[in-house]
Amino acid sequence: MILVTGAAGHIGKRLSGKLIDDGIDFIGIDYVHNPDIPVYRCRKMDVRDRSVFDLIRENKVNSVIHMAFSTKPKMDLKTRYDIDINGSKNIAECAGKNGVKNVVFISSGRVYGNSSAPGGIYDKEGNYLNPGDDFYANDKIKAENIFIEAAAKYGFRLAILRLGIVCWSGKGGGIGGMIKNTSENGRFIRLSGKNPPIPLVHVNDVINASINAVGKEGIFDVYAKDKMTLSEIFSEAARLGGRKPFPITLPEKPAVAILWLLWKLGISPIPPLFVKMLGYDITRDVSKTINILGKPAYTTHQIIADIVNG
Repeated sequence: MILVTGAAGHIGKRLSGKLIDDGIDFIGIDYVHNPDIPVYRCRKMDVRDRSVFDLIRENKVNSVIHMAFSTKPKMDLKTRYDIDINGSKNIAECAGKNGVKNVVFISSGRVYGNSSAPGGIYDKEGNYLNPGDDFYANDKIKAENIFIEAAAKYGFRLAILRLGIVCWSGKGGGIGGMIKNTSENGRFIRLSGKNPPIPLVHVNDVINASINAVGKEGIFDVYAKDKMTLSEIFSEAARLGGRKPFPITLPEKPAVAILWLLWKLGISPIPPLFVKMLGYDITRDVSKTINILGKPAYTTHQIIADIVNG
């Protein structure tokens, strides 16, 4: 029996559907109900709720896939911290005390941040993490450590999946939405002197990796094996949409400052952090992931096509 947290989210609802299709026994929880999942399969429950302990015990849960996390860019920091950190502590403790054998924590490649800047830290596998002021990524690092400490204390197997930018048919994530927009008007933003590879991953590959990670141990980077730079990705999107690529090159600091103001005023739908991230190379060697969790079904080219044509 698998417990899936965040079962009504973009990834969670698709994962739940896959588990149902494959006949895998599971129960999901979320603070909102997922109408696509039978009621007996999904409980409306907060990850901070201590009744999670009884849910795990009563359903004889032996594995947890924890993906419940705050994803809204505009959220009170205190509330974000409470959900992300205290929620993760509760899940880790309830799982450990119930003798759960396997935990999969869905983290993010954003934890790598700006690898060229000082002031970062190293994880247990020697990876350099420097997310700066990215609150979401900083919470992911804290939650990773919560599960690492719990795994050492309670003895469960822990797999941490650091996802690339998750995309799905028709859109997907912040940058997925930007790719879709570029296919419609040809325009995209790039920062002066920066054109890093952007790690995309299809939601279906995230689902398969999450299921395959149950019972595995270690940190895994999950995204398409082939690499495309920012300019290549957005130019491809424009061409697939029948548009001429029209890059808008901006210096980083003024661009982020202007977008921050527009974001605060509610004029821009794009968080300034997303533009800042366009200057980071957060890609890693994914051969370990492929060897243990399986090869992704989607290439970066196929992901872009699915966004544009979906």
